[in-house]
Amino acid sequence: MKRITFINKETLIKIILPLAAMTTAFLFTAYSRTPVEIRSLAATVRYSFVSTSTVILLFFFILLCLPEPWRPLAVFTAGGALFGLALAGLWASGQSEPYVVSGLIPYNDAATYYIDANRLLDGSLLSDGSSRRPLSIGLLGAILGLTGRNLQNATAVLALLEAIACVYMMLEIRRVKGASAAAVTFWIVFLFARRFIGTTMTESLGITLGALALAYLCRGAVRKLHIFLLFGLFLLSLALNVRAGAFFILPVLVLWIGWLYRSPSSFGWKQVILAAAAVVVAFGINTLTFHLIGTPGGQLFGNFSESLYGLASGGERWSYVYEQYGETTGLSDQERYSQIYKMAFDLIKENPAGIIQGSLKQWGLLFSDSWFSVYAYVGGEVTANNRYLHWVLYALCLVALVQSVRKWKNPFYSFLLLSTLGIFISVPFVPPGDAHKMRAYAATIPLLALLPAVGVSELLGFLPWRGLAENLPEEFSISGMTGFTTLLVVFMVAAPYAAMQSAFPPATQKPVCQTDEVPVNLHYSPGTSVRLIRESVLQLDWLPEYHYGRYKVFIHNLPNEEAFTILEKMEPPATLLLGYDISTGKRVWLLARTELMPQEYGDLQICGKFYDSDDPMITRYGFYYPREIKRQP
Repeated sequence: MKRITFINKETLIKIILPLAAMTTAFLFTAYSRTPVEIRSLAATVRYSFVSTSTVILLFFFILLCLPEPWRPLAVFTAGGALFGLALAGLWASGQSEPYVVSGLIPYNDAATYYIDANRLLDGSLLSDGSSRRPLSIGLLGAILGLTGRNLQNATAVLALLEAIACVYMMLEIRRVKGASAAAVTFWIVFLFARRFIGTTMTESLGITLGALALAYLCRGAVRKLHIFLLFGLFLLSLALNVRAGAFFILPVLVLWIGWLYRSPSSFGWKQVILAAAAVVVAFGINTLTFHLIGTPGGQLFGNFSESLYGLASGGERWSYVYEQYGETTGLSDQERYSQIYKMAFDLIKENPAGIIQGSLKQWGLLFSDSWFSVYAYVGGEVTANNRYLHWVLYALCLVALVQSVRKWKNPFYSFLLLSTLGIFISVPFVPPGDAHKMRAYAATIPLLALLPAVGVSELLGFLPWRGLAENLPEEFSISGMTGFTTLLVVFMVAAPYAAMQSAFPPATQKPVCQTDEVPVNLHYSPGTSVRLIRESVLQLDWLPEYHYGRYKVFIHNLPNEEAFTILEKMEPPATLLLGYDISTGKRVWLLARTELMPQEYGDLQICGKFYDSDDPMITRYGFYYPREIKRQP
């Protein structure tokens, strides 16, 4: 067994220097506007497939082959720059994506999470929707508190945390399977992660914890160190609580640990109990956080009932239950989900074949030529061209699985085999058809990325120059990754409740408005608004200012037509700001003429009108047109 060394002065330098270089590279690429070439490079990293893939696979492979002490420094610096560029690509382009408007403003579920995170800072509990995922929304609230409610900086912090976790994962996989496997794993994970960078979606934290979990599980399997396996399982459980996904992997890995520590006379039941306890602790932390900052009317994992009903109906989407029973939408989350669970189980009793049919349909989607296949996020926008790449990935997965069966006595290969099995049997209950590009699998995407990466490593092992793919012995230090992971988990668990408890409810002064107007009090902070400028203004588009032509084209990327038909009517110069009425808690999407906005930030007193419509799908956005805006003294 390798000697485990803890932190000392030399190790501290080895930890701090790469992280400092990474943070510097990240901040420079994300925020710097000079040289101007960063802008086009950032857009390429964010949206291109071929160019980005080539750079990641070749460049990071070369860096991973560097000798100590240059390798960690180079890899961390490059990883920070890559994630910073992906973030800058969103900010510089002003793109509207499924979860963000004009490079910044949260949209759909992301908007709910952002508003609730802000309400937490005013001492309020999370809403029903956010209470399903209290750990992620609580962390977002705490980070917003530290950044002065600056949304731009808060999303940057989330992206940096994700970058650190992914680089630690890459370095651990290099120790296990070599530079080629590490580069391929990082490449696939980044392609999945980049579309959530700069958003407030829970997938980002799910990827962060999932990457760290994989690093610890790989280290524990190769060294057969029980403490690392338990910590990795705890982190994976935490990741699945943050972003619900392939839960069946957890009991499979618990039993695998028992098998791994079996003796000739008995199964490793002691290790099974400890592994189960690690899972229970993670679920307990999520439950405790829910009770501390969630609303009593919320329900953890309640929306699984929607997927279960769709599955029992023969593999329909999660929304199918509302097509059949639209009246349930008027119920509270707790009542609605309880009723849907009952209807789903009744449907299974009436037609047991439906759930079998639904399962087969969802498994079929994994290998389809659609945006719901297992590697749908690996490729460009032309699905026909992606087919061949996906076939290569499937072939590499097959190589890895065959080798895992052949080498099943090796703990790493048995871990890889059973992890894949755990994800596979979870598929019917986490339907790929419910989540575009495998979004619900965020916590286990690193494991799915490792599978073809191991296939690459195994094939390279048959070549004459196999030394490039082999693992090189290194000192077995746990300091850097463990310190980062521990601080992240402690902050994630403690900070949200501390932020809510230390909040002072804002003292609002309700504005005096005209009789036909609705008074609103709104927080106004740096990094939270987007300004639209006329085409005649000669300047480079970059957050927070974009030319109206770019804005109008990109908002048509939003998935909801009722929203962009209203947003495209804005005329420059205009300012867009998402928040909530401090007095009532109601969502407010401010659509204002820029000259109305005060020069200084602070709480605002606003008089104006909400967009009038009989359609609840439109009124839920809270579009609000102000007549007068004053900064509260």
